[in-house]
Amino acid sequence: MSSKKIAILTGGGEVPGLNVCLKSLVYRLIDENFDPIGVRKGWEGFIGYNYQDPTTYGSNFIELSKALIRPIDRSSGSFLHSSRLNPKEFPTKRLPAFLTKGDTPTQDLTAHIKNVIERLGFHAIIVIGDQKTLEYAAHLSAHDVPIIAIPKTIHNNIYGTDYTIGYTTGLARGVAFIHELRALAGSREQIMVVETFRINSGLSSLMLALLAGVDRAVIPEVHYDPEKLARLLLQDKERNPSNYAVVTVCDGSQIIEDKILEYTPSLSLRSKSRVLRDMTASKAVQLVTDDDFLLEEVVETGSSLAGSGMVVAELLTRLTNSDVFLQSLTYLLRTGFPDGQDLLGATNFALLAVRLLKAQQFGQMTAYHHYELTQVDLNLATQPKQVNLAEMYDIENYLPKINLMWAAQE
Repeated sequence: MSSKKIAILTGGGEVPGLNVCLKSLVYRLIDENFDPIGVRKGWEGFIGYNYQDPTTYGSNFIELSKALIRPIDRSSGSFLHSSRLNPKEFPTKRLPAFLTKGDTPTQDLTAHIKNVIERLGFHAIIVIGDQKTLEYAAHLSAHDVPIIAIPKTIHNNIYGTDYTIGYTTGLARGVAFIHELRALAGSREQIMVVETFRINSGLSSLMLALLAGVDRAVIPEVHYDPEKLARLLLQDKERNPSNYAVVTVCDGSQIIEDKILEYTPSLSLRSKSRVLRDMTASKAVQLVTDDDFLLEEVVETGSSLAGSGMVVAELLTRLTNSDVFLQSLTYLLRTGFPDGQDLLGATNFALLAVRLLKAQQFGQMTAYHHYELTQVDLNLATQPKQVNLAEMYDIENYLPKINLMWAAQE
C-alpha cells in the first residue's frame, strides 16, 4: 500500500492568503485520507534533517491536524515559517554539521533532499512558493520527485499564471499606503520616493504606480537617468497645486550605463552644476551637483544597485538641492488580512492541488489563465516574466501607460 504522507512547505516571502491556502490544503488532505506533514522553514527543513539522528525530526517537520491549524488563517506570515535558500546553491558555511563540506562556496544538496524524501516515505510534496522556490521544485520534479506547486508571491511574476496568492491584497494595500502618504508629502512640499519590492520584474510595481496615480515610475527593465528623472519630478512638483510629486522605484532598478560611473563610490559627480532646460516648462530647472557627493553607503561598485529607492532618494536630494521623503512599502504589503480575491484564490489553489494529487498529476502548477482556474506544466515557472514595455510603459517619461494591463504581460 502506497504512503499517504504528503509533505507541505512554503518558500519565499510571506504574503496575505498564505495561511489561508495552507489551512484549506490541510483540511482537504485530511478529508481525502492523506496525512499532511509540514516542512519547517521551506527547503531548509529537508536540509536540516539527519536521518541517522531521529531527534532532528521535530525541529524540521510537524504533523498537521485540523485542530492545530484551525486559527492560522487569521494571522499573517507563514505558520510553517519560510526561507529563501536555494538547495542547488546552498552556502557551504551554513551546512549542518552532519553533512560533508566541500571546497566550493556553495553545494548542490538535491541528492540529500531526495534521500530524505525517500527515507521518510513521502508520497508527494506540495510546494507553496515564489518563483525561486518553484524553480527548485521544477528541478526536483525533473529528478523524479512527485511535486505539485502552488504559486504564491506578492510580485505576480511567475510565468504560466495570471495570478499568484498575495498579489491582489498587496496591490490594494500599496495603493492605499501611497494615498495616505500623499498628505505628508503635500504638507512638506517634497518629492516622495516610494520603494517597492526587490525583484527583477517591474510588473507589480508598475501596476501599483498606475492605480495609485503616481507621477513617475522606475522599473528594472528600463535603466534610468538620474538627472532626467530629477528634472521630470521637479516639473511634476511645480504643476501640482500642493507642490509635491511621487515616484515609485522598484528595488533592483539601475542607473543608465552612460552615467553609472558618475555615481559609483570611487568617483564623485564630475561637474559642479548643471542646468537642464525643458522648453515646455515655465522656467528652467536647476540640478545641483557637488564634487564631494559620494554614494558609498548606498551604491554598490558596478551597475547593480541595492536599496534602489534609497539610491534614488539620495540622488534626488543632491540633484534638486532639497529634502526628499523616502518610504519603503516592501514589508508593509506582506501583512494584513487577504482581500476577497486572495481568499478565493488561496482556497481554490489548495483544492485544485489536492485534486491533482489524487489524480497523480505530478509536475503541475495550479494557475489562473484567462480568468479560469487550471493547471500548467511546472517547468513554466522557470521562465522569466517581464513587463511588456510596448504595451505598459512610456520609456522616455518613466510613466506607466494606461492600458489593459491584466493581459499585457510577457
